[in-house]
Amino acid sequence: MARTKIFKRSGDAKMDQTWNPILEGYGANLEKTPWLAEYAHNHAIFDNTSPVFEQYTGPGVLYQTPTSLPGIGAAGAPTSTQTPFSAAGAKGGYGTADTGSGDKFPSLLPVAIQVAAKTIGFDLAPVIPMDSPVGFLPYLDYLYTGGRTDSDFEPFMVKLQGVTQTTIGASNAIAAGDRLNFTNVADAPDCDFVGFSRVDGHMIVKINAEAANAASTSVATQLNAGGPVLTFGAGPVNTTDFTIAIANVQLVSALENHISGFTSVSDADYQTTAFNGPYMPTTGSVAGGMKREESESSRFRQMGLRMFTKFIEAKTDQVAISASVEQIQDLNRVWNYDVVSMLENVAVNDLAQSINKQIVDRIFNLADKHNTAIDLVEGANITKLDLSASGGFENVSTLQRRLVTKILEISNLIYHRGRFGAGTFMITNGRIASALADVAGYSIATHSTDMGGVAGNLYPAGKVYGVQVYVDPNLSFGDSRICIGRKGADEEPGLKFMPYIMAESLQTISEGTFSPKIGMKSRYAIEEAGWHPETQYANIAMTAGDIGKLTGSVAL
Repeated sequence: MARTKIFKRSGDAKMDQTWNPILEGYGANLEKTPWLAEYAHNHAIFDNTSPVFEQYTGPGVLYQTPTSLPGIGAAGAPTSTQTPFSAAGAKGGYGTADTGSGDKFPSLLPVAIQVAAKTIGFDLAPVIPMDSPVGFLPYLDYLYTGGRTDSDFEPFMVKLQGVTQTTIGASNAIAAGDRLNFTNVADAPDCDFVGFSRVDGHMIVKINAEAANAASTSVATQLNAGGPVLTFGAGPVNTTDFTIAIANVQLVSALENHISGFTSVSDADYQTTAFNGPYMPTTGSVAGGMKREESESSRFRQMGLRMFTKFIEAKTDQVAISASVEQIQDLNRVWNYDVVSMLENVAVNDLAQSINKQIVDRIFNLADKHNTAIDLVEGANITKLDLSASGGFENVSTLQRRLVTKILEISNLIYHRGRFGAGTFMITNGRIASALADVAGYSIATHSTDMGGVAGNLYPAGKVYGVQVYVDPNLSFGDSRICIGRKGADEEPGLKFMPYIMAESLQTISEGTFSPKIGMKSRYAIEEAGWHPETQYANIAMTAGDIGKLTGSVAL
């Protein structure tokens, strides 16, 4: 996944030098939000004004000064029912079909900074500012073949979607090099079993030769013909026929599954040598390299490149809030409250909470998707936290210590499955965080943690084995979900937050009551990027009844 730019900059260093002092004047934490300088840079361009850092009267004071348009007329907000012309056919009329005045929303950068400061979701997902309301995310894939499944360039290997160890059955053992026979396909290719995909668990097969009588038909068509029945030839396997429904025939991605033997076997030995993948086989099963005379007479095994794009569109959140003139006057004079600023803060908080919930919800959904693949490929109990007592020594502290070990295990599982790094954060509720803080410094088997045993921690609550714990107050105390995830770089797979307009404010005054009304709008995209972004997240599975055992509220 790559990132493209529309607006050219003189350099990131110069941009940071320009904007950092201004942003720090508004209390922005630039270590947490390094992208904010880029957002401010784009923000100035969008407003068609000179850079706002030249328009200040004191430290941290910014003004918006859109160009004045003489003769623009009275302000009028358009509605969805209006058309470009009035009922009489003239522009600028006063009927129900009149146009709006074309006024520009005043864009307040300090408001955008407030949203960034209040949105904890930015700590969970990389932030990539959007240069326009729409765009594309490109994806690259590297394949074991020329990148095609047609009859001109037949693949060396394919993946049979829908064929897993589960569909085959546990009693039907199969090993690398076993021959696949398609008994009800007249012209099926000669195939050997290679392995099951480490990402989704679907079968990978090596194409030794295409069917002699089907040279003009692609391998994909041959394998999909007639709902094949598979039997396994050579090798210690059960040779009972069973029906396999192949959902689709795909090329094998080298980014997901490395296949040993692909680069090391000569043409003469290609059909008789077992390929292994994607896991490490038994000792002595990995094919070695070719001798000089073999490599001289063998063709290069070909890999291919494919590129895909994903369309991205900024979606909108918007909210309005108002107060009466009497509220503004009395609260200011009696309590010294700046009601207009309070209204703005409430709107900002509502937008921030909406963004937070969307990011956390998408992360949990991706983790659920990954858990399904983990159960299929690695085993159903890998992500399960078993808190059943296994002896008289068990107590609340030992069960809490099991949770700590499971956090470390799932963090490493993300590294194992995603191949980019271990988990960096955990999302949970206050009850689980209390258990982690309670077991901090457990003296029998100490562990690396800076969780403090102090009540009141919301959001960042400390680290366990380097995994930052975030407490989400929107999760109920009985919610047993625990999500481990990794916030990677912009170009790595995972969930991305892409702000186009962080927050823009529009203030109007009612003609009848003179009460102010503030509207706040945020436009952004939250998108999964890269191949298999779900591999960067996983949930710890725990029964709802077990959560109380970690805090001693349920008897062991």
